[in-house]
Amino acid sequence: MSAEPSASPPAVPGMSVSWRAVGMILFAMGCFAVQDVVVKLVATEVSLWQMQAIRSVAVVVLLGIAVRTMGRARELWPRRLFWPALRAVLMCGAYLFFYASLPYLDLAKAASAFFIGPLLITVFAALLLGEPIGPRRVVAVGVGFIGVLCIVQPGLDGWEPLAVLPVLAAICYALAVVMTRWRCREDPGFALTMVHNVLYALIGFLGLIVFGLVTVDAETRALNPFLTSGWLPLALPVLMWLLLTACTHIGGVLTSIWAYQKAEASHLAPFEYSYLVMMGVMDYLVWGVLPTGATLTGMILICGAGGFVAWREGRPARPRIQQSAELPWTPDSPDGNRGG
Repeated sequence: MSAEPSASPPAVPGMSVSWRAVGMILFAMGCFAVQDVVVKLVATEVSLWQMQAIRSVAVVVLLGIAVRTMGRARELWPRRLFWPALRAVLMCGAYLFFYASLPYLDLAKAASAFFIGPLLITVFAALLLGEPIGPRRVVAVGVGFIGVLCIVQPGLDGWEPLAVLPVLAAICYALAVVMTRWRCREDPGFALTMVHNVLYALIGFLGLIVFGLVTVDAETRALNPFLTSGWLPLALPVLMWLLLTACTHIGGVLTSIWAYQKAEASHLAPFEYSYLVMMGVMDYLVWGVLPTGATLTGMILICGAGGFVAWREGRPARPRIQQSAELPWTPDSPDGNRGG
């Protein structure tokens, strides 16, 4: 899935688009695409809890080594734990819901439904943070939701109830982003990533303990082994694939953080939708699956709406001619926050 939000310093005002930063974003999206393909491939060999325990422990170890090597060990843990921990709970919900859907949904369908997240950020930022949202972006959000309905198809013959899981993941992700803006802006991205993965490892081990002790009937386990199994025999190739996902996670997160430090978020955000194209291509190359007409329509609507919102973020608000009784006008500042 896509990069988790960071509390990285905002780009320098007036910074133009950097093609190096664009390259970093495309690389990050490639990392996340490979990661999600691997998760879908190994989902029949491991349980969700086993996969996340192994992967998150590997991320914590590798991230600790990387940060210490870079001489930034002080950025490895937040100054205050409560808000980063609450944000980590939301991020864990996003990952759990999204990964739980992968064994049962096409990659393109799951990824497209999840990418309603940037539009939900706009809604939640307006509701919870009071960030302004104009009529054009309201329309864009509505178009994005229509795109999700095309993918999920609630109440229709083609409806897959599990297609709701990526939407739930997107809701958790959007709330985590708003939490990052609201309470975690001063915490380094490394620290937020570390807290998230420590919590995720704990949840993974807890799931292993629960499903190792609780007896699940054979029929239920056969219908949903990925979610209802504990520790399963682990072949060496599968372990190597899981360690690869830890590397892609760190590579994707770090390059996306660096990219947003080098260029304005509104210039880079549309390039994140390259992830959906990658998912569609990998779906076809690995499983021979092409997106249905409804899924493709939903992808186009979501990409178009998300790209429009990102473009609007980069435009300064139009100055208003004030009345003589008012103070002299000044141009309104740009929105300034990704997804606002």
